[in-house]
Amino acid sequence: MNNQKIFWVLSFIWLSVSNSYGQSPHGESLMIDCSKCHNSENWDYQSQNNFNHDSTSFPLIGQHNDLDCRSCHTSLEFKKVGTDCISCHTDFHQQTVGTDCARCHTAVSWIVENMTQLHEQTGFPLIGAHTTINCNDCHTSETNLRFSPINPTCITCHQADYASAKVPDHIGQGFPTDCTQCHRQTETEWSAGGIVHSFFPLEQGHQINDCTICHKNPIYSDINQACIACHNTDFVNAKDPDHRQFPTECNLCHSLAIGWRPASFANHDDKFPIYSGNHKGEWDQCTDCHTTSGSFASFSCIDCHEHNNANEMAKEHDDVSGFQYVSTACFGCHPNGD
Repeated sequence: MNNQKIFWVLSFIWLSVSNSYGQSPHGESLMIDCSKCHNSENWDYQSQNNFNHDSTSFPLIGQHNDLDCRSCHTSLEFKKVGTDCISCHTDFHQQTVGTDCARCHTAVSWIVENMTQLHEQTGFPLIGAHTTINCNDCHTSETNLRFSPINPTCITCHQADYASAKVPDHIGQGFPTDCTQCHRQTETEWSAGGIVHSFFPLEQGHQINDCTICHKNPIYSDINQACIACHNTDFVNAKDPDHRQFPTECNLCHSLAIGWRPASFANHDDKFPIYSGNHKGEWDQCTDCHTTSGSFASFSCIDCHEHNNANEMAKEHDDVSGFQYVSTACFGCHPNGD
């Protein structure tokens, strides 16, 4: 073949290819062999499986994998389709949650399975009773699909709860409308177990579920916080030991433990060191020193110490004028047990 014939053959091939792409209804950007999708007899579409959509910026996963191409590609120029959700999906939420469907939905299902985590992005975490509440109970709309931002203050949703609360009367006593000042958001009920009572901790022996046990008066602020105000009966009935010889501040000896046990007079060192100093670890029971039954006002020093008679003690104290071998005299001169 001479050079002239070679030139015309190559020109024919170039023109054929050029005209083929130029006439393609898919636009110049789709540079693939027509036979990948069409047969040689007609232009019928053979199978969408012949085209690997992963080669594009939009891999087909989930429900997108089962769609007919024309569901999204309404134009034969395949590049003329957006990859953002709103290009194909109607925004039923009316721009109240943005147009990025993938924030809440997946290509597998429209069901939102992580709403609690998603709601943390709004500045109002769903905790306690709010974790199980229906979205439309707060986000009210005629379609139940518009989730417009709402005022996050408690009273926005709980005005009726506030107005109907009578024990105590929230309106009559001027309670704050910020529910979180009294109610824990982590709880699922309005009951005493969910009350913020940090100024007087309701724990251990004070863990109650009925406010009226302490609040006898419907005006809840009118209550004496002194132990004896609630525990006078316990104080009077306590006989081992007889508490009438003790101060009425229960917390001097008792913690909040249920059943009043264990009890210890931790302030004893203010009167006479037994948890520190020479007497630390030298006793087991209160009655080791308080030997008079029923009386903790009296005590004994001379029952324990090595000088166990008056003659020996007199020799030790022969330089002390007016020495007496009695426990009160010991304490008078040795108030710290030194």
